[in-house]
Amino acid sequence: MIMAEFNIISLAATVLLALLGTPVLLRRAGYPWGKTAFGSLAVTVVMLGVWGILSAIQRKAGLDAIPVGWLVPLAAVAAAWQMHRRQA
Repeated sequence: MIMAEFNIISLAATVLLALLGTPVLLRRAGYPWGKTAFGSLAVTVVMLGVWGILSAIQRKAGLDAIPVGWLVPLAAVAAAWQMHRRQA
């Protein structure tokens, strides 16, 4: 598998994590449905933006052999874990 394809898979993982994980976290935090929908959309846009920025930096720096795109879903999971631990 080429690293570019591996990074595209990370884009799909980023979108799925944002669209499926954010509503769960926001509903558990007690937000109403309207804020949950808007928050999920906002988180998705932010995560896609960060993924795009990292992808552009990777291309310009010539780091095509390193799957930098996977940093975004990993950072999102780490942030969700911290939010979960603070609520408990």
